[in-house]
Amino acid sequence: MSTSIVGARIRERRRSLGLTQADLARRVGISASYLNLIERNRRGIAGKRLADIARALELKVSELDGAAERRLHEQLAEVAADPRLASLGIEAEAAGELIGRFPGWGRAIAALARSEQEQAALVRIFSDRLNHDPFLGETVHRMLTRIAAIRSTAEILDQVPDIDAAQAARFHAILSEESRTLSEVAEALAGYFDKAATPDREVTPGDAVQTFFEEAEHRFPAIEAALAGAPPAATGQAARATAELRSGPVIDRLIEEAPGFGTASARSRARRALLAWAADAAQAPLGAFTAEAAAHAYDIERIAAATGLCIGLVCRRLTALEPAPGRPRFGYIAANAAGAILDLRAIRGFQPVRQATLCPLWALSRAQAAPERALRQLVALPSGHRFVFVARARAVGAAGFAAPRDYVTDMLALTEDDAARTVYGAGLEARAAEEVGTTCRLCPRKRCDHRVEDPLGAEIAAA
Repeated sequence: MSTSIVGARIRERRRSLGLTQADLARRVGISASYLNLIERNRRGIAGKRLADIARALELKVSELDGAAERRLHEQLAEVAADPRLASLGIEAEAAGELIGRFPGWGRAIAALARSEQEQAALVRIFSDRLNHDPFLGETVHRMLTRIAAIRSTAEILDQVPDIDAAQAARFHAILSEESRTLSEVAEALAGYFDKAATPDREVTPGDAVQTFFEEAEHRFPAIEAALAGAPPAATGQAARATAELRSGPVIDRLIEEAPGFGTASARSRARRALLAWAADAAQAPLGAFTAEAAAHAYDIERIAAATGLCIGLVCRRLTALEPAPGRPRFGYIAANAAGAILDLRAIRGFQPVRQATLCPLWALSRAQAAPERALRQLVALPSGHRFVFVARARAVGAAGFAAPRDYVTDMLALTEDDAARTVYGAGLEARAAEEVGTTCRLCPRKRCDHRVEDPLGAEIAAA
């Protein structure tokens, strides 16, 4: 991928310095014909030779093939893979040439693409959330319930003349509590509408928490440090107690310093989410867990068997692994039998919409039919990203006669390259990727027997 950037960048830098190919080739100790092949992206270059050329051009190696250029290349590749632009015949293979010769144009195209994605997200917010957002329904219902309680209590105080002092005090306490709760609910609703008019992802308290976790990449070193030295908690109850005792002040500070928690509801939700994260860390300290995960090639079932942890906890801790060369990154979804998302940890290219119905073609849906068994699936998303999904349904709740067995499905998402670093990469080269979507509302695939809603773009085009 980066070779095409390097060749074009070498050529442009050489010309800006007024050097001929023969001049630069002589300084580096290679033939002019070989340098010509490098500049035309017909030969790869790395290591010492790349360093020699960079030195001759008075550049750092990172200026020829840096992380910023690679990220820009990935962004332009996403633009080229957009199904809506398929008819334009975009020369995807020339992205590196564009970055090497005209980096400003490359950044401009990527910036416009990001802006378009943000606007599409804003349309989704208005369409999918304002029209049928469960947050609105739940909040209005809570407000009506509190108002009814306040009204009935006030009527008793007003219409019952001989109420004794103790009863009056109790009713006044009810009025105070219900009024406080109503104020918090109204505050959250006002924040919803204030932010719904802007392209801000933090529309509801849940959105604020999700954004906070995504920006932290689901890793909180300060919480890990607060728990360091404590023996691993043996049970979930002990883990929650340890998390509160050792990391409670750290969590409070993280919430106080975060800009997105402007309401009491958002702060309360954030604290619960961070305490749950800390409880996971208390049961599976990161150092030992990282070693176990690598030793078992990131096989969730083998890790669970070796550590005594449940599959869900194993999956969640995999998303918290520190980035390192050769170490895969994991996205994660947990969903119940109705398909409602219970937990979502997105990674680049895999960012499902929490409020939407997920694509039924995912292994996430199939796992419920084969509980306690890991299913692997190689998929191609409409964006062009290819992922390996690993889904496994686990029983939850108590078993017994006439008691239904309920299942929660845990699903990991790895890029195809990262999957090759795990047990789930074996034999992938012989498998064809399944074309899947994310949610019908945002899926551009025209032929799908499982579609239950028209895509949002079709509605806009028909309007």
